[in-house]
Formats: sequence, structure tokens, C-alpha cells
Amino acid sequence: MADRYGDNFDNGGMIGMDNTNFSSPGAGNNNISSSQNSNENRRTITAIEEQTLIPVTIAMILNSNDGMLQDGREPNQVKLVAAVRGVGKTSTSFNYEVEDGTGSIDIKEWFDEGDPLIKSQIREEAAVEHQYVRIIGKMERFDNKPLVTAFAVRKLSSGNELTHHFLEVVHSVEAYKRCSQIVGTPGGIAMGGMANAIGIGGGVMPSTSTPLAQDSGMTGNELQDDILAFLAGSGEGGRNINEFIQSSTGKHTRGDIMNMFAHLSSEGIIYSTSDDNHYAKIC
Repeated sequence: MADRYGDNFDNGGMIGMDNTNFSSPGAGNNNISSSQNSNENRRTITAIEEQTLIPVTIAMILNSNDGMLQDGREPNQVKLVAAVRGVGKTSTSFNYEVEDGTGSIDIKEWFDEGDPLIKSQIREEAAVEHQYVRIIGKMERFDNKPLVTAFAVRKLSSGNELTHHFLEVVHSVEAYKRCSQIVGTPGGIAMGGMANAIGIGGGVMPSTSTPLAQDSGMTGNELQDDILAFLAGSGEGGRNINEFIQSSTGKHTRGDIMNMFAHLSSEGIIYSTSDDNHYAKIC
């Protein structure tokens, strides 16, 4: 994977392409309209991601069976990052062929001519060959061939999103396997097969044999306990840290909250999901 993608980026951009291919919509324009469009886009993406959303590679989709991943998870929605190798447009849909180094797959994104202008702009910016895009959608099959029906396709705002996504895929698989071990269910896949399952090659991933400390209950740290209670049952989409800050006004300072979230993340007790503002518990 490193060899395939290592030559595609130069100082954060793709060789042979203008670096603005990774710019967010309206980059460099600080007017009010641009800011409003950006906020509307973020709200749209966030609303989608606050459901059961699992980061995957294309190989994981290709190896799935009846909507179930090899490790036993049944995602409501999936997200992947891939390079656009082909794109076509009809009167009702964009049709992509994408690949991520683990395989290739077709993506179909339906649209309506009456959609807001900002959504149309995001689609047009994504529908360009030889750039990386982020896709949120649902695994389906058509003519016995796997595909993804996309709810949202957008170009990457930074080349770092590619690396982050593959790390997130590995972390998600590990987190699910660890939870399965803690509750004693057989859903987790064998450790040695995890790398092959996500399609990034062989190797043995490190494991944690001891259950995490937070599973035993209260920690004695009021702020930590409040955060873990806030994230309980949030699912893999996680919850927004700003919601916790607002609900904790007068009880915890913003600085203390941010530091605790960073600490819990570094300890592997929680992890970021769709962006730097959304977090979920490991179990």
C-alpha cells in the first residue's frame, strides 16, 4: 500500500495535479457566504455520520457476505477513502470507479436536480479523475456484484485524510475484536488474519490481553467519569465534544475538558471517529 500511494503525494498534494485539488470548498475565500456553505456541508456530513458508521477498505466490502463483514459486524453505513479511476454522469446519478490499493469497486451516487447548490458543487468537485475522495454510503449488491450506494462523496481536504483513514480502519477492527473478547463472544477474527481481512497485506497486529480500566466502572476522576458516561452507548459514530462542553458549563472548564479528551484518546480509552470533534469509547 505504501508503494502504491507513496508517490502520489508531494508536500501534501498529488504529483501532476494542482494542490488545490485537496482544498476544501471555498478555500482562500473568507467571505460570509463561503463560511455558511462550509458550515452547511459539515452539518450535512455530520448528520449522516452520527449513525452506525464503520470505516472500511474496499477489500473488506468485496469479502463481505450478505451485508456482514468478515469479523461479524453488520454496518448500517460504511466510509472509505479511495482514488477516482473513472467517473460518469447521467441525468440522475454520478457513477464512480474507485480503488484504494486493496481493490476496486463501483460507487453510485443518486442526486436530484432540485438539490441545494452547495450539494451540487460538492458533487462536481468530487467527480474528477485522479484525485482522492471520501465516500459515505451503504454496501449493496447488483447483478451479484458488490457496490456502494453513496450518500456523500467529497474530495479530500488534506492528503492526511488518506493515512488517517487506514489507521482508523485498523483501529476499528481492533476495538471490535477487543470488545468481543471482553464480553466473551466469538465475533472477533483471529489476530494474525486481521491485516489480511482488511486487505492491507500480512503481518501480526499487537493485542491487548487485559481489559481496559474503564470497564470496571467509575474511575474516581469526576471529569473522566462524566466523559465516559457521556460517550456510553454512542456507537461508532461517536458524540460531539462541543455538546459535552456546553452541558458542562459551570462544572468543568473548556481547557480541562479538552485536555481530558486528549488524555483519554492517547491512553486508548476513547478514539476520534468522523473528525477531531467526535469521539467514541473503545467498548
